[in-house]
Amino acid sequence: MEFTFRVTATAATTTKRLLDRFGVSHRLFKRLVTAHAIIVGDRPVGNIPLVTGDQVTFTLPTDKPVAPAPGQLDVLYEDANWLVVNKPANCASVPGPSHPGASLLNMAAGYLVQQGYGAVQPAIITRLDRDTMGVVLIAKHPLAQARLDRAGVDQVVHKEYLAVVDGVLIQNWGRVEVPLGRADDGIHRRVDVDGQYARTDYRVVRRGQRATMVRCVLRTGRTHQIRVHMAYLGHPLVGDALYGGSARAHGGQMLLAQRLTFTDPFTRQHIDVQAPVPDSFNRRLGQMTSSSSRQAT
Repeated sequence: MEFTFRVTATAATTTKRLLDRFGVSHRLFKRLVTAHAIIVGDRPVGNIPLVTGDQVTFTLPTDKPVAPAPGQLDVLYEDANWLVVNKPANCASVPGPSHPGASLLNMAAGYLVQQGYGAVQPAIITRLDRDTMGVVLIAKHPLAQARLDRAGVDQVVHKEYLAVVDGVLIQNWGRVEVPLGRADDGIHRRVDVDGQYARTDYRVVRRGQRATMVRCVLRTGRTHQIRVHMAYLGHPLVGDALYGGSARAHGGQMLLAQRLTFTDPFTRQHIDVQAPVPDSFNRRLGQMTSSSSRQAT
């Protein structure tokens, strides 16, 4: 099974212009031509003139497959072009030196192979840190990735996170708008006046005696953004040893990518997917007093 698409010309144009409007990049178009994968009528073509009503069929090339790996995906949403999964903690989003073939991306490839696809090329759209759990958007094929990339992922994909942070936040809501850069060790990120613009909006969900649950909305997508911004406020994430958070019984920071919404560029359908909130998030807040347990508004 392969990813095949059909597009109809509504006016005089060329194959390249028609497919460009469908989201096919110049690079992908060249790969399609090289693979003789663009069909008009019953013959493979390159960039040729089209008239109204001409149908162009193309099949995505499979020359750069992702290595599949076994693993159980918690699928929250799926259609012909997208997978939205609930990533567990202690799972890398993409392959790295210490886990070259056991990442979420490799498991997504294995999942697609089980569905009958051949050399698969999924792509992680909303990457999470290894210890961060929650909703991850995966493009099943390069065209889906290209269409979101062209629109601008930060502009069209809305992401909300839940975090449990040390201490009691007094303000019910706020905005952190400070630039971030790479620290000298290459691992940490830090507030840096010469760094990349970064903005996080947050709202208090619930307060405990020594911790606060907050909902964070990313307006930019910088590495470790929520972790650094909350530490900058003096309220690092519980369990986030890298940025000064207090210890957690089972390790890892208490950060959940809880909600993801976007408009599907293929169907224009609005997709809204949410992950369940782990019981540990509420347990960590501890016993609340009557005044501190009220939900913030």
